[in-house]
Amino acid sequence: MDLKEELISTAKYIVIGFVLAVLINQGLGYALQTEKPIMAVVSNSMVPVFAKGDLIVVKGMDCREIEVGDIIVYHNPIRQIPIVHRVVEIDDEDPNNPVFTTKGDNNGHTDQSTGISPPVRCDWVRGEVKLIVPKLGLFKVGLIELSKVIRAV
Repeated sequence: MDLKEELISTAKYIVIGFVLAVLINQGLGYALQTEKPIMAVVSNSMVPVFAKGDLIVVKGMDCREIEVGDIIVYHNPIRQIPIVHRVVEIDDEDPNNPVFTTKGDNNGHTDQSTGISPPVRCDWVRGEVKLIVPKLGLFKVGLIELSKVIRAV
């Protein structure tokens, strides 16, 4: 096989791999009822449960079923990022629209008292953590950190 054929073959495998990854992610999202079913953990705020570089699988849920102690994923509208923390308090004054106080297990204070996030509204909740795969997200975390370095230059 000459160099041109080898490059074409490699490009085909890369495209097929990318398409399969997108299809699998979309299929899992549909099956697990959430937009982002697989996420890489980008901080150590939940140590010892999971750490930076771990991969988590998220399943969508009705926020009215959340209980104190559940680990949820919510979209922080201020920082425009998903946050994965434990529910430590629920204000269910309106049972159809509870509001949550959250905290990373490795953090000293709640997200709300430190200004990380306002109280978490029901419509911000993306799901709950169902599976943790240690270290499988390190590649993505590395890419995120590399992009920050490139942007800073």
